[in-house]
Amino acid sequence: MTAVLLQQLVQALQGGVISVLSEGAHDERHIEGVELLDRPEAMGAVAPGTLLLAVGVDVADHSALAVALRTAAHHGSALAVKCPTPAPSAVLAQVRASGVLTLAVDPQVSWTGVHRLVSTLLSARTAVAEPNAGAMGGDLFSLANAVAGIVGGAVAIMDTQQVVVAYSSLPDQPIDEPRRRGILGRLVPEDVLADHLDKEVWGSDTVVRRHRPGYLPRMAVIIRAGEDVLGSLWVAFPDEAAVPDCGPTLKEAARIAALHMLALRRQSDADQERRDRALSRALEGGSSQNEPPDGIRLPAVLVGLDETARVDGTEATEEPGGATRRRAAFLRVLDLAILDGRSLGYEPAAALLADRVYLLLPTPGAGSVPTGLLLEHLLDRARRSLHRSFTAVTSPVSESARALDPARRDIDAALDHLRETRLRPGVYDTESLRPQLVLRRLLGAVSGDAALRTGMAERLRAHDAQHATAYAATLLAYLRHFGNVAAASSELHIHENTLRLRLRRAEQLFDMSLADPTVRLLLTLELTALADLRSRP
Repeated sequence: MTAVLLQQLVQALQGGVISVLSEGAHDERHIEGVELLDRPEAMGAVAPGTLLLAVGVDVADHSALAVALRTAAHHGSALAVKCPTPAPSAVLAQVRASGVLTLAVDPQVSWTGVHRLVSTLLSARTAVAEPNAGAMGGDLFSLANAVAGIVGGAVAIMDTQQVVVAYSSLPDQPIDEPRRRGILGRLVPEDVLADHLDKEVWGSDTVVRRHRPGYLPRMAVIIRAGEDVLGSLWVAFPDEAAVPDCGPTLKEAARIAALHMLALRRQSDADQERRDRALSRALEGGSSQNEPPDGIRLPAVLVGLDETARVDGTEATEEPGGATRRRAAFLRVLDLAILDGRSLGYEPAAALLADRVYLLLPTPGAGSVPTGLLLEHLLDRARRSLHRSFTAVTSPVSESARALDPARRDIDAALDHLRETRLRPGVYDTESLRPQLVLRRLLGAVSGDAALRTGMAERLRAHDAQHATAYAATLLAYLRHFGNVAAASSELHIHENTLRLRLRRAEQLFDMSLADPTVRLLLTLELTALADLRSRP
């Protein structure tokens, strides 16, 4: 990341996200980084020029605000606090007396959202030292403003994960609801995501026109570096009559944007990409070595995330465009997980494999939030920003690379179990679900290997199918209730005497003794395994 002038920061985060509370000439002050200030007493060394986000500080609490201001002053940093507009006079007096550069953040904007906005702005401000960049050189925000000035529209630049990495901010630009929400949230709004991901746009080498009813007309061009797609550049115009013939200009802008985005990727994502690739390799191929692949830090906790099953049993992928939206949602969760992990004291590795997100969270150092709190925060963010519910399952701490493969298998089995039983979304761990995981493996082995079955369950089911009886269901209910006739008959909605009669008749027909504990154990496993196999899609 590089430095950005305070004035540029405030102007870039338009829409009332950030404003200045302190007095004095601060326009020439530079912001060089951003950190969370959630535990002032645990703050280590912080570089001067860092913007400290005062998480959890209530500006109405004079003492708490004073601690945050002293911490910022000690480190030569700026401070950001959640504060209503206009700011209370007592808060203004306290801030101005401290002499600390203090910014007010809209209380409706999440701290992780502010962290993302500032981090992205700082990264995007890095100039690309390329010859012949022309008048539209400089950083991505300058490029967006230059293009907007030339074509007369409002420009936005997105990466491949639909994150808005830069946008124009010229006066009197056209704006509609998707652009407003995209800038504030720094993400393409979900309700227009299908249009944004349209195959005509992403499969074209030329500039494409798009006009969704009710919104401003747009032109889009894909940003490429060779065959590698880096993102897209979109321009919104006031109306159809105002859309100029600006194809060559936008294609040249996309070429220049590619240089910036390549530099951004190299500078801010090189380490993250190395960790993510290493995790994918470890989870897909396993490892027979104790030494972790380059990029993976151990000891660490492996986490799996999956979308929570719907109550009605339908899948989001069954809806028109559902698969595309689901894939985009998982990419966003991946991005949120990396951001939150970094912000809260971790150096995560992340991978999206078979429509599940996997995170590797190295054992945190002092001052980092617990893993459970990080994941609860992530699930809450996903629910609020993506309007989707996710479930997370954690493994025990893995000390070696060899432990990652069995950890993933346990996590996958746990996520399958949680989806099939439709438990509420939340954070679970494989150890608390160990009995269910062992039972799943036992049932899988019994259903998949005839040598592990006596054949009693098959004979019961065959007889039921041929004679329209219900011996299998009766015996399974009886065995699951440990021989409690009243409970089993209530589950089956039959009289207790009817159940007793069926049990005696089953013993006679199939030559079995329910008094034998071995018979009861094996019959329970076989009937459950076959019932479980039939119930799966």
